[in-house]
Amino acid sequence: MFPERIHRVVFLIGTALLVIGLPVSYFLLSVSIILLSLNWVLEARFKRKWEIIRHRKAILLILSIYFIHLIWFFNSSDLAYAIHDIRIKLPLLALPLIYGTAQPLSKKEFKIILQLFIGTVLVNSLITTFILLGFTKLDPIDPRKASLFLSHIRFALMVVLSIYVLFYLLFFNEFSLTRFEKYSGMVWLAWLICFLVILQSFTGIVVFLILCPVAIVWLAHYRKKHSGIISAYLSCTIILIAVAGYIILSINRYSRVNEPENTILESHTVNGAPYLHAENRDEYENGYKIWNYISIDELKKEWNKRSDFNFDSLDRKGQLLKITLIRYMTSMGLRKDSMGISQLDPEDIHMVEKGYTNHIYRHKFAIYPRIYVLLWEIDQYRKTGDPSGQSLGQRIEYLKVGINIIKRHFWLGTGTGDVQQEFYKQYELDKSLLKPEWRRKTHNQLITFFIAFGVFGFLWILFALIAPAFYEKKYNDYLFMLFFLLSILSMLNEDTLETHPGVSLFAFFYSFFLFVAPVNKSPKA
Repeated sequence: MFPERIHRVVFLIGTALLVIGLPVSYFLLSVSIILLSLNWVLEARFKRKWEIIRHRKAILLILSIYFIHLIWFFNSSDLAYAIHDIRIKLPLLALPLIYGTAQPLSKKEFKIILQLFIGTVLVNSLITTFILLGFTKLDPIDPRKASLFLSHIRFALMVVLSIYVLFYLLFFNEFSLTRFEKYSGMVWLAWLICFLVILQSFTGIVVFLILCPVAIVWLAHYRKKHSGIISAYLSCTIILIAVAGYIILSINRYSRVNEPENTILESHTVNGAPYLHAENRDEYENGYKIWNYISIDELKKEWNKRSDFNFDSLDRKGQLLKITLIRYMTSMGLRKDSMGISQLDPEDIHMVEKGYTNHIYRHKFAIYPRIYVLLWEIDQYRKTGDPSGQSLGQRIEYLKVGINIIKRHFWLGTGTGDVQQEFYKQYELDKSLLKPEWRRKTHNQLITFFIAFGVFGFLWILFALIAPAFYEKKYNDYLFMLFFLLSILSMLNEDTLETHPGVSLFAFFYSFFLFVAPVNKSPKA
């Protein structure tokens, strides 16, 4: 309909809007994909595009993932959900076609698109940090809920991707950078790494740590200096030892018991009120028994003097405030009585009101509190079998239920639309203790594929995800392989392709790095 130059400009504008929309706006993301799709249709030249598609097997393989969803639509009884799922995954159809048939970008265009994405992630990270530091009227009770525009896990993955793209721009010498770009890039690289800790996304931190040795070794091989390669492997070894050592120290710290056993417990407070002791309950906070030395009457009286939140009400997380208070005071090694309440400062009172059960959460930007939560959840799940409301415990339960569904639908799967229905059914069959409001899907994209499409559909999707790297000779391409590894790692912990931002993130960068990166300009290991 328009000159080729116009369509190219629209293509670049649509791509720019897409990378800006990914971290901050569902609406802009949708508009950009629609704009790119319309431009692709109006550009016409369908004969040329068909020839490209026919000879470029990678495009057909990626498209086959979407068509598997269409084929297994007919194996579904819940057609409404099947239609919803097919609609959500439309980027898997549109973006590979658009970028697979497009002309490669110039180095300048490629760099600008990457810088736009990194810049938008940086802006979002600053907004999130301002919220967490209390510079706004917003007061999130959980750092992971400070991300305004999308889920903290999805945003954390974008932060990790930005870190390694920035690492590529700064150190692989494929682009000429100004002095300002180099120095500011170093500052922003350091900031994004720090921000991952601030965001407290366990998924983001783990993915970053796994990819860190990969990026370092890749850079060393790229520069082809023997001393640099040795230094890279040595650095990676040190990083792995340091991470493993910190995890071991954290587990030992969590497991440490600070109270001597077989001691005679006092029966009354200094004011003569009786203590409650539940010596048979083996639950701890920071090594102190939770259910010893509790005086409910004194707690209630003194707490209500210090806070507008009634002792018998709920905290801001919807938990029983009295239980939050007991756990919080225990974590400080205090007895749960009037003397203990008197030792809480105003910040402690505020932490309890917000639903924090341990004083270590006062350290907002530390990693150990996040590890502590995970260890606590594992401990509680092991003791009670009920993972309700616990992120890691629920994921373990989801995985167990998902595997049981696979056993019942091994060959043909449940169909595109029946995955959630089968989960509801399996929870009942397993007599799961998980509360109904937490009964969700597996939070593992690969398991979800196996459940929906059976063994044959699952194996084909794995092939369709991996093979394009070989057809396009991208298995030695730093950006493509780092993103591919990031995506697979995220799929082990999330239903990455079950939401609009998630499937758009994957479909865009997979296609972008695979098809339109500057020809023969990406670094080789």
